[in-house]
Amino acid sequence: MWSWLQGTVPLDGEWKLDGVSWEVPSTKGFHGNPLGHGVYRLKIILPDNSHQLAILSPLVGTAFSLSVDGAVIAKEGLVSSVSGSGFPSYRPRVILIPKTEKTEMDLEVEVSNWDDQFGGIYYSLTLGTLDQIQGIRTQAVIWESFLFGAIFLMGLYHCGSFFFRSQNRAPLWFGVFCLMISFRSTFYSETLFLEIFPDVSWYFVIRGVYVTMALALVSFAAFVDRLYPKFSYRPATIITMIGGVLYAVINVTAPIVWTTKLLVPFQLLLVSYGIYSLIIVGRALLHKEPGAGLFVGGTVVFLFTVLLDIVKSHFFWNLPSLVNVGTFVFLLAQSLVVARLFANAFATSEMHSAALEKINSSLERFIPREVLGLLNKKSITEIALGDFTEMKMTVFFLDIRNFTGLSESMSPKENFKFINSFLKLFGPIIRDHNGFVDKYLGDGMMALFPGPPDESLVAAIAMRHALREYNDGRVRGGYQAVEFGIGIHTGPLMLGTIGENRRMDSTVISDTVNAASRLEGLTKKYSADILVSGSTIASLERPELFQTKFVAEETVKGKLKPIEVFLVTHES
Repeated sequence: MWSWLQGTVPLDGEWKLDGVSWEVPSTKGFHGNPLGHGVYRLKIILPDNSHQLAILSPLVGTAFSLSVDGAVIAKEGLVSSVSGSGFPSYRPRVILIPKTEKTEMDLEVEVSNWDDQFGGIYYSLTLGTLDQIQGIRTQAVIWESFLFGAIFLMGLYHCGSFFFRSQNRAPLWFGVFCLMISFRSTFYSETLFLEIFPDVSWYFVIRGVYVTMALALVSFAAFVDRLYPKFSYRPATIITMIGGVLYAVINVTAPIVWTTKLLVPFQLLLVSYGIYSLIIVGRALLHKEPGAGLFVGGTVVFLFTVLLDIVKSHFFWNLPSLVNVGTFVFLLAQSLVVARLFANAFATSEMHSAALEKINSSLERFIPREVLGLLNKKSITEIALGDFTEMKMTVFFLDIRNFTGLSESMSPKENFKFINSFLKLFGPIIRDHNGFVDKYLGDGMMALFPGPPDESLVAAIAMRHALREYNDGRVRGGYQAVEFGIGIHTGPLMLGTIGENRRMDSTVISDTVNAASRLEGLTKKYSADILVSGSTIASLERPELFQTKFVAEETVKGKLKPIEVFLVTHES
């Protein structure tokens, strides 16, 4: 004896259809014709404790009236024995059976279909206690809602990825594909769309099922074509997309009978493109394209569930509907593909960023970062020929005394080694005092101090002390001591780029530069190591920190008015 503790009972098996034995569920409609009218009858012997039962009614094509012991307890649509006098409607329902003490129940389902390609009872009816049936229905709705939400959000994510990075259209087409599948899931199976909009007609729902399916094929074909363009055959993609668009247009504009008549050709197109897409992705897999293996696995699962759904719709109606599950698995696989692509892109970006940082660091050895800042540029790539700025700045010239005599006793290699060791000593001092080296001039350098002139004098004095320690080491090693001359002048100048498009350099153009260079040359005349112009002395913010001595007035080449020359004494 059956107990409801064992679970629900599918009402599959031999029924009576208009008095004739008939297998339910069946794809044969009404005695082999999907269009028509008929009455299904089944006698059920009930076990004990059967006073609170319910039936889970699936999609019945396409209108029905359900009676128990001669009393109608549920209707969907309007049943009609002749075409044109009824109207279709179907949705899964939980039908409560009135309480009874009887041990038998006569179940009668009057069905008519004058619109769809499938008619009659082609899904299993399930009998059980009210709690069991409601539990099954609730689980189905929750699962389908979850699939809809996950697929819909995935679609929005991929569409958003395209709008933020529109160079690649693959995410856009995949996003559209996800959206179409998510919308289709609300029209099909548990028909969640009808739960939200219960008054929408059956014609709108059935057209929605096939239009979203057609557009899903269109977007999927475009997605595969854009994902692996090197392996895709464009005419096949175009033919598939045209076929899908035509079927969608027919579903929207033509009588509903065209939808059902053209379904089989459309399904053949869908399966054909599915096989073709596997070939495309298989070729990508052979060429070790990133994510191709995951794509193949997800596609195989998805196409299998689609094929199962097609077979189910034509032959085995009691098979589970797994298209949404297959789609969800496919989306998860594709998400991993996208994650891997993003990871690879991020790794490549990090590699390029590190290489670019290294290149920028190397370029800064030739074009100081300070020059970029003064020209209001963030990167050397923004520098253009003719960029310039005008400002007041301190120009600092340094030169090695009697370098020609020193170099004659050294080999070329020793010359370069000596110059680099000398300049290496003073370059950091320039930077430590907020200046930067603009140019190396063989045996000397030109530096610029954009800030207060005080910084240039402090740097020069620091170099004086550093040179003393440097010479102590040279003398101990048996080498000749080295002397330098420094000239400092403050004034207006233009800093910018000169040259031509294939070769340019940053430079400073001004009489200020000439004056600073002339001051450095005068250090030999006055046997001094640091000479400063009166303009620099007048611009000092804290002149009391420095001990200076007026030396003379000198006329700089190109200027009529002489400049005052000051010596920075050793007491500074």
